[in-house]
Amino acid sequence: MANFSWQVVTGLAVLGTMFLLAMLAKLFVKAGPNEALIVYGFKGKRVRIGHGTVVFPLFESCRMLSLELMSFDVAPQQDLYTNQGVAVSVEAVAQIKVKSDEVSIFTAAEQFLTKTPAQREGLIRLVMEGHLRGIIGQLTVEQIVKEPEMVADRMRSTCSDDLNKMGLEVVSFTIKEVKDKNEYIANMGRPDVARIKRDADVAAAEAERDTAIKRAEALRESAIAKAKADQERVLAETLSQAK
Repeated sequence: MANFSWQVVTGLAVLGTMFLLAMLAKLFVKAGPNEALIVYGFKGKRVRIGHGTVVFPLFESCRMLSLELMSFDVAPQQDLYTNQGVAVSVEAVAQIKVKSDEVSIFTAAEQFLTKTPAQREGLIRLVMEGHLRGIIGQLTVEQIVKEPEMVADRMRSTCSDDLNKMGLEVVSFTIKEVKDKNEYIANMGRPDVARIKRDADVAAAEAERDTAIKRAEALRESAIAKAKADQERVLAETLSQAK
């Protein structure tokens, strides 16, 4: 009888352990390496990246925040004006991500956790378009077209403060295209094209001149050599006849 009771107790303990493990497995929430698990409730708030934690449904809630790179176009619909007063349209591509430190993740969660990806990108795009407008207004068309990396560097440094307040950082910013309706950019390159053509024509003329000079020198040297040979031949014949 005692042996039977012991078996019952052991069986119940095993079943209880299995039930407890099953419950813990259901309560355990995991986050991938590309997302942050935000847990909030009676214990306060905590974040897990790349691993998981137990979330008690009655006392806590959790949401996932994507840490993946966000890539989207920055192309203001209105014309941007340079410091010369020239209206241009600029198309760029920005790559933004949530910073990896815990403070930034909580900051980004406060800003974007309940928003859709489209809403989140819309807010970020508004910030970046505003800064792009300000930067273009400080530059000439020539600087924008010929120094896109400088524009990108200014964008990264100018946007950093506002994006930090959202828990974000600029990974890259690339100018895709700069256009204008008055053909300022098209005409801007014509002096360079004319100069290159002029330099090419001058180089060709100089090459032809050098060739002509060398040809004339070769002909002159050939004539001198022939005259010298004729002179030596005549001298040799004269000496031969004198003997």
